[in-house]
Amino acid sequence: MKTFLKILGIIIVIIIVAALLLPIIFKGKLVEIAKTEINKNVNAKVEFADFSLSLFKSFPNFNFGIEGLIISGVDDFEGDTLANIGNIDITIDLMTVISGDKYQISRIGIDNAKVHVKVLKTGEANYDIAIESTGEETTATTDEEASPFTLSLKNVIISNATIVYDDAELNTYVELKGMNHRLNGDLTADATILRTKTTADKFTIIYEGIPYLNKTKLHYDADIDADLKNEIYTLNRNELKINELALSFDGSVSMLADGYNLILTFNAPQTDFKHFLSLVPAIYTQDFASIQTNGKLGLTGYVKGVYNDQSLPAFEVNLTVDEAMFKYPDLPQSVRNINIRTKITSPGGDADNTIVDVSKFHMELGQNPFDMSLLLKTPVSDPDIRARLRGTIDLAGIGEFYPLEEGESMKGTFNMDVTLEGKLSAVENENYEDFTAIGSLLIKGFDYQSNLLKERMEISNAQLNFSPRYLDLVSFKSRIGRNDFNADGRIENYLAYALKDEPLQGTLTTYSTYFNLNDFMPETDESIEESPAETDTTTLSVIEVPANIDFTMKTTFMKLIFDNIEMENVGGRLFVKDQQVILDKLSMNLLSGEMALSGKYSTAEPDNPNFAFDFDMKNIDIQQAYQTFDIVSQYAPIAEKIKGNMNTRFDLNAKLGPDMMPLYETMTGGGELSTSKVTIENVNSLNKIADALKIEKLKRMDVDKIRIEFEFVDGKIMVEPFDLKYDNFKANIAGWTALDQSIDYAMDLNVPRAELGSAANEVLSNLVTQANAKGANFSLGDNVSVDISIGGTLIDPKIKTAFGESSKSAVEDVKQQVKEEIEKKKEEITKEAREKADKIIADADAQAKKLIAEAEKQAEAIRKTAAETAKTIRDEADKQAKKVEEEGKKKGFLAEAAAKESAKKIRQEADKQANNVTKEADDNANALVNKAKKEAAALKQKANNEADQILKGN
Repeated sequence: MKTFLKILGIIIVIIIVAALLLPIIFKGKLVEIAKTEINKNVNAKVEFADFSLSLFKSFPNFNFGIEGLIISGVDDFEGDTLANIGNIDITIDLMTVISGDKYQISRIGIDNAKVHVKVLKTGEANYDIAIESTGEETTATTDEEASPFTLSLKNVIISNATIVYDDAELNTYVELKGMNHRLNGDLTADATILRTKTTADKFTIIYEGIPYLNKTKLHYDADIDADLKNEIYTLNRNELKINELALSFDGSVSMLADGYNLILTFNAPQTDFKHFLSLVPAIYTQDFASIQTNGKLGLTGYVKGVYNDQSLPAFEVNLTVDEAMFKYPDLPQSVRNINIRTKITSPGGDADNTIVDVSKFHMELGQNPFDMSLLLKTPVSDPDIRARLRGTIDLAGIGEFYPLEEGESMKGTFNMDVTLEGKLSAVENENYEDFTAIGSLLIKGFDYQSNLLKERMEISNAQLNFSPRYLDLVSFKSRIGRNDFNADGRIENYLAYALKDEPLQGTLTTYSTYFNLNDFMPETDESIEESPAETDTTTLSVIEVPANIDFTMKTTFMKLIFDNIEMENVGGRLFVKDQQVILDKLSMNLLSGEMALSGKYSTAEPDNPNFAFDFDMKNIDIQQAYQTFDIVSQYAPIAEKIKGNMNTRFDLNAKLGPDMMPLYETMTGGGELSTSKVTIENVNSLNKIADALKIEKLKRMDVDKIRIEFEFVDGKIMVEPFDLKYDNFKANIAGWTALDQSIDYAMDLNVPRAELGSAANEVLSNLVTQANAKGANFSLGDNVSVDISIGGTLIDPKIKTAFGESSKSAVEDVKQQVKEEIEKKKEEITKEAREKADKIIADADAQAKKLIAEAEKQAEAIRKTAAETAKTIRDEADKQAKKVEEEGKKKGFLAEAAAKESAKKIRQEADKQANNVTKEADDNANALVNKAKKEAAALKQKANNEADQILKGN
């Protein structure tokens, strides 16, 4: 027994020592393999903060942990983060590590993951990071360099994840926040039961700008009978719950070589209307449980058929709500008589086969009835719409059936009566008599108050009339406090915009006597001190200009206020197009002078907004400009000490940060500035020069005129050499001021000795003595040239003085540096513009080729289907003809001859039908390809025009 206990003790010690040492022994080996595998197989930047190896955590297996894994994009996704994962735990079979064979992974756990999937309009995706290999390389990899990892997964656990899918190509946005997922099952078996559970605190789906689900709760629990060998997945017990609405599915999903085969049905097992009501975000709040409801819900549907890039499965969704109502317990009125009949169907194949039929949508909001109906057919090729909207809402009565916030009130009436009927092609072909669009939306006497608004909002009258050609904004008269805003105009192509995502066009005229933008900015209480953790740093964000908008606006503001800028007589034209806001000669009075502004603000690349403006300012008060414009106070605080007016013309281009503030280091442009007579007094650098030269009058100068040319380069204002005259003093100055207010200027100052006192002459004599001591041979004349170097910062300048020709090189060096920096930046801008233009053309060429290739692929599929149909027609006709011939042969010679003639006609008619099918298919295929070629040519032409504009602008 003692021997046994001794042996057992030794074994336990060995196990403990092994548990401590094995992770250390194999750590380098596993990490090196992981890094090698990652870098070998992805086209992305992959980093991780730390890793760990342990036997205790998953004994008797290895546990491999990775912390702070970040996968960042490259090329078009440079700066984007695909994944930021707090922690990954991977369980690896110990014996496979010891043997050096394939490492078997049995469990994966992922904590605190943030995944952001992006798909560009071109179809490029940031998750497509696998490095492509040639056929030879693939074979070599398979034979010699097969991955050292194999999956024998039984558990996958994801905790507290945020997943975003942002697809610009499909105009789809999906977000899951607070997502937890657990999957159990033997993924190494041919068949297994997969038990999966997924929850999310907030689930959002936005398609074509419409939020179909907005921050709903999600719960999905299912047992799936998985035939992993044949890739067929059959749903057993399962429930999908969105907020309070539960759905149950039945059927299967199987993988095909080209797509998926779906055989699914679903229904809502609970028929209480309240569960459906929970999908309305404004109602699904903390008080939802106390809401009284009545009525029945019916929700059923199916999806059956093959889904791939070319075809949709057949599907149907049926929604019915019968005699429903809901009422808040503390309010006198209810929303009642809710009746809905909705059916969405498609036989499959083309999306154009989809039919949306909302035959009934009725409710009574307190005492206000509301009715709507919609029938939409052929939504892709030529939308055929039948729609009706009718209702009157007394806004003063809303508080009787829907709870308002404290301090919130409203009154007024909202009338709607609109009928749309016809095919979109009638409007596009200007056959307006074939399309009915009549009715109006009318708001009168609207008055709204809320604690969220500083002032009361009033809309005395707003009327929008419908016609087939356009929406007519007859009037819009509003007021918020002192601020008034009026508008009228037309909105064209609204049907094609709503139904086919074509550009929305319009012309508007706006007018205001007083508009203070500060009244609409959020207030901040500076008296409250917050810790960094409590401070909300998400103030402003990028204001994205909508795509597919083509608006022209003529605007007039008699007085417009923004921040500390007061503008009067603001007028001009504004265009919204191609995700840009373009200003055309917007003129105004400000700072006791005038300004004209042209240029654009662009969010064509939403992550990189930018602006490019041309400024023309006349008779602007210099000190007011310092107090008003950040760029003046940042780069030229000397303006605070200058009295007088200035004129300036310059162009300024820059990128904007997430807070909509300019990134100064990206600024390019330049121009000129000129002044009338100005007084310069108490400027730090001039005071120090005056003290150094003992010339007191340099501390206050009355200068007749100044003319300066400047450029913005790498966050600096580069000032080209300019002359400054003051009494009998003359100076030539050049240099630069940086964003951090560091400076480097050179001044060549010509000083008349007659203007100097004894102290100043003594200083100059000392300078001459110093110069001659270094080998020069100078004497003082009537005028003395002093070279001055001004460095340091604007607040604390450093002054160096020198005399004579020996000091000229330092001054000339600074001037030459300014010229070289400007020329260098011009070359960089030209090169950058050329690269950007080339990329636009290359991207458009790739899109064009993809467009044509897809069209040719579809055309080939059309021809192939037609050929198969034609063959079927001929084969069936041949069978029928042979049958006729055989029957005629049995009846004798004359019957046989007649039968042959009939058979011949059958075959001829079949040939005719087959040829028609083939010809029609060929015509459709050619039309499809020709259309794609035209679209591709237009795409390339647009790209060439954009490229030309970029090159011309630089």
